[in-house]
Amino acid sequence: MTTRTPGILFSLVLLVAFSQQAVVAAPGDDETLNGRGGPSREQAVDDTGEGGGATPETGEVERTAITPSNPQQENAIEMPMDERVTSPEIHEVERVRNERPKPRREQASIEPKEARSSSRREQTVDEKLRQQYTQALAALRSGDLARFQKLRDGLDGYALQPFLDYEFLKDRIATTPASKLHDFLERNPEAVVSDQLRKRWLKLLTERGDWNTFIAEFRDVDPDNELNCQRLTHLIKASTEQSGLMSEAGKLWLTGSRLPATCEPVFDAWRKAGYMTTDMVWARIQIAMEKRNLTLAESLGRYLEPSERVWVQRWMAMHRQPQEELLRLRYPVETPVARSIIRHGVVRLAYTDPDEAMRLWETFKQRYEFFGEDEKYVLRWVGILAAQAHHPRAVEWLSAASADVDDETLRQWRVRAAIRNGEWQTGLRFIALLPESEQKEGEWRYWKARMLERTGEEKAAKQIYRVLAKERSYYGFMAADRVGQPYAMQHVSVQATPEEVSATLARPGIQMAKELFTLGDTIAARRQWTWITNRLNNRERAVAAVLARHWGWHDRAILTASKSDHLDDLELRFPVLYRDMVEANAQRNNIEPDWVYGVLRQESAFVSDARSEAGALGLMQLMPRTGQLTGRRINLRLPNNTAILNVENNLKLGTSYLRTVLDANHGHQVLATASYNAGPNRVRVWLPDNKPLDADAWVDTVPYNETRNYVKNVMAFTTVYAFRLETALRRLQERMPSVLPGGMVEMPDLSTTP
Repeated sequence: MTTRTPGILFSLVLLVAFSQQAVVAAPGDDETLNGRGGPSREQAVDDTGEGGGATPETGEVERTAITPSNPQQENAIEMPMDERVTSPEIHEVERVRNERPKPRREQASIEPKEARSSSRREQTVDEKLRQQYTQALAALRSGDLARFQKLRDGLDGYALQPFLDYEFLKDRIATTPASKLHDFLERNPEAVVSDQLRKRWLKLLTERGDWNTFIAEFRDVDPDNELNCQRLTHLIKASTEQSGLMSEAGKLWLTGSRLPATCEPVFDAWRKAGYMTTDMVWARIQIAMEKRNLTLAESLGRYLEPSERVWVQRWMAMHRQPQEELLRLRYPVETPVARSIIRHGVVRLAYTDPDEAMRLWETFKQRYEFFGEDEKYVLRWVGILAAQAHHPRAVEWLSAASADVDDETLRQWRVRAAIRNGEWQTGLRFIALLPESEQKEGEWRYWKARMLERTGEEKAAKQIYRVLAKERSYYGFMAADRVGQPYAMQHVSVQATPEEVSATLARPGIQMAKELFTLGDTIAARRQWTWITNRLNNRERAVAAVLARHWGWHDRAILTASKSDHLDDLELRFPVLYRDMVEANAQRNNIEPDWVYGVLRQESAFVSDARSEAGALGLMQLMPRTGQLTGRRINLRLPNNTAILNVENNLKLGTSYLRTVLDANHGHQVLATASYNAGPNRVRVWLPDNKPLDADAWVDTVPYNETRNYVKNVMAFTTVYAFRLETALRRLQERMPSVLPGGMVEMPDLSTTP
């Protein structure tokens, strides 16, 4: 390993490293809480929080994986990009039309006329083909190859024939000529099973050492670190052009996640070529520590000289016991690594005690001359964490922290801290420091108007409100309430021409997904639908969404519409499903059906068999324990947790639990919504200490990114569903009274029977 002089070089390496990281968390809690198990407090500038941990507040969407209820299936159900935890904006639109969606029956006929005229005859043929496909699949799985081949040959032209071929080929790749495998891939580019077969083939090729074929076929593979490292290993050995390959290896190295074993030869070559410097090793250790991947950080110590490995252990100790380690510091702090360890400890301590963290930092700063990047790092993190903890000095510390151009999280938490403290002039100054593109976002336009209103500039505030009220969004609805304007729903149906419908229906990938869905193979159908719609343009996705709704595949319609550029079809994006059950359960629990729909739509987007990473189940995403305890309380027998997935059971349990959290929050719908997502205990911690707080200010200063956006989405979706259900309008201002100190009561024991 090449050793270079530490210092500035180490800082530069870290700067490059962090600029390349999509997920880098602060040295906070070891457990990342997400889903019903509890969302994570957001942390770093570049956090993406895929499935756990914090998420960025960029206004972009966070995608949460929800797995199917069958544990034998591997794929995750991809939630809509604008669902679950998303930006609060429903959509920004130019038109202002309060048009009721047409009744479903008026929009049912979307297929070309010639297709409808022969639909009965085609249904009979399709049923025969589906039956034959099912029989062929059963024959293959039972080992009756002769019967399989006969049935398969009778399915020429049937959409799912490639799936039969894949099932046959996947375990026979080693004995199948390369030409036949390549032919299958070339003939079925729209089938998700082509990607699966290609990856299986590539792994076999590496075992055989057939690198020419491997490199030729690798070009179409989706990102896969295991295969990519095998590719790099071969090219490093075979190519004379090494600089580009070494650059690839360096980018691969700088991650806080553990990489597959196939990457070890790449890093061995990279190290022998002199690229794995001490600074590069420490850079990755720091990334791993910031991501709280202590096991990886410790294992990376093997790349250091023996005399330096003690510093890894010191870093571990600082992470686990920051206050004790900072108070009894027993080693020199002149090196960049030592200084990184100290500032890590200070930030780590700030999670539980911001005041003590800042007191110790001031001591270290004077004693060891911590300035520049070190102070910038500490002030940033302590300030953000203090703001999330609603600390009274958060504004002071955040004001002292300098924000990089791309440091959106710091900029926005400055504003939020000012909102929580009621420092309106300071908040206006912080908003003025946001980039112009951020200032145009609905959230910050709304808060600029609120701050102007609070500082006596009512005329300027109303001008902003009136413009913002023309948008269908949480902030658009809130702005409309401030000036007494009607809500701008702006429903505009997707108008698909017969030619567009025919072209979409003609795509093999769409046909495959439809057939799988019709056959009830929901997991494979979702996987295929995602594969093909990811390869469509925005207009094609909108048409595909209309088709999915026409087939009764509402969760895919929602997902696909959210990925298109047409978000104004409220019938498509906000279907009124299970209406009788929803309204009956809402009436039984004395809660509003539009609120139930808002929660349901945000929780699962009508994926009835949804199972979150945290274990939440069904339409209303109930944790098994909550479901079972609620079931006992309402005398609903649940023989096992799978029974919670039943739609009727899930709605009974979910609405009953909504009533429970509503009662625990004295009827405050916003607090109840937050409790449903994050849990009542966390919501209790977030309540104001001394005096009432406006509900909009409370919502926008919730420390968890997931819960903050969850509440905004549910309130906005509830408003949309009130429109869809044509119920009496209850404005958000009425739903969102001030939040009082201690505004919750103890949750009842769910295990007791009423």
